[in-house]
Amino acid sequence: MPAAVPEVRITAQNAQPISPDGDYVLYWMVASRRTRHSFALDRAVEHCEALGKPLLVLEALRAEYPWANDRHHAFVLRGMADNRAACAERGITCHSYVELEAGAGSGLLEALAARACAVVTDDWPCLFIPRMVAAAAGGAPVRVEAVDGNGLYPMHATDRVFGRAVDFRRHLQKTLADHLGDLPSADPLGRAKAFGA
Repeated sequence: MPAAVPEVRITAQNAQPISPDGDYVLYWMVASRRTRHSFALDRAVEHCEALGKPLLVLEALRAEYPWANDRHHAFVLRGMADNRAACAERGITCHSYVELEAGAGSGLLEALAARACAVVTDDWPCLFIPRMVAAAAGGAPVRVEAVDGNGLYPMHATDRVFGRAVDFRRHLQKTLADHLGDLPSADPLGRAKAFGA
């Protein structure tokens, strides 16, 4: 069994409890759009194992947001097809949703979260994603956790802002070794229970 996801990578986005009476653990894939080597997916599977519940994956693509373009969407859509196939191979339900017009997907996450034990998503500090996750967490009836899988060094391992690259490099030289052994599992879906199984 792989090591647990380090606590420094997990941030609760609301104060709601985990609901053991939910039907599944929902992994809302928003940034680290992959089914392998993903701390967020590992964390969702940890909840599945602890609760004896299946995993449900939601990967959605909004129609309209700043910087939306055909080239980016083509790249994301190819990845969504790969992720859906990887989930299907393991018997895991992956709901891939592509919004055909702005706002058409409104309420989808809320409906899925209403039946979930917990929602796990990616901790991504850029673009509209932090606001989107905060808004979703504010209305969710269960715990929403964001998990940092952005790099070898966890974003929340320091509360210091580095104004110069040289200062950050010095900091990493002193602290990075403590995190190098913390790796996501190669195949978290292999441990997940299928929804409806």
